[in-house]
Amino acid sequence: MIANPVHIYGPSFSNFVRTVMLICEEKQLTYTVGFEVAGHEIPFKGEKHLNWHPFGKVPVLLVTQQAAELAIPETASICRYLDGNNDLQPSNNLEYVLHDALCALISIDIDKVLVREYLLEFAFPKGKDNSVRFDVVKSVQAKVATTLAIIEKKLAEKNALTCKQFTIADALLAPMLHYISCLPAGYNLLTDYPKIEKYLADLMTRSSCKKVLTSNRL
Repeated sequence: MIANPVHIYGPSFSNFVRTVMLICEEKQLTYTVGFEVAGHEIPFKGEKHLNWHPFGKVPVLLVTQQAAELAIPETASICRYLDGNNDLQPSNNLEYVLHDALCALISIDIDKVLVREYLLEFAFPKGKDNSVRFDVVKSVQAKVATTLAIIEKKLAEKNALTCKQFTIADALLAPMLHYISCLPAGYNLLTDYPKIEKYLADLMTRSSCKKVLTSNRL
């Protein structure tokens, strides 16, 4: 039984924080989000944060159990913890393992290209006077296209992303794709991938996605 409510430490615009928010919405768990915990601001990469996650990453899930505070780092692990009865994961052992591998692919390789190398330049531009370095953006678009083609291929196969059940893999991928869909023409590369566009449109009919996936900047 998951302690309720839980707190998601991190900014609500983070794609991985949004992943955990989606899981909470799907599981109908009460949650709060942000850097303020129990009325106190916990500095990002401050001592307490580094005690929770030694590399100072977000999100961290904070849960109170029997008067003790439990801090769970790493997005996929947080999601599996929140999905205590495995509603959001395949029940078949082989499908479960393949779903877990898909989650790793999304949270490591796909996130690296779509978010770290592409979207973050729009969210936190490093050009002169905080302008977007469009030369940098253009230089990575080929890699983004290759990554989106991989996702498009996955959506043509039978796997966790194409089943009727909403899964942790969906929660990991949806915020990344939604942010790309919000980019201006010429940078929203999803328009070249009809299966991805339909996949995202279908996800956006869910109440959890409507609530969490807003157009706020990354």
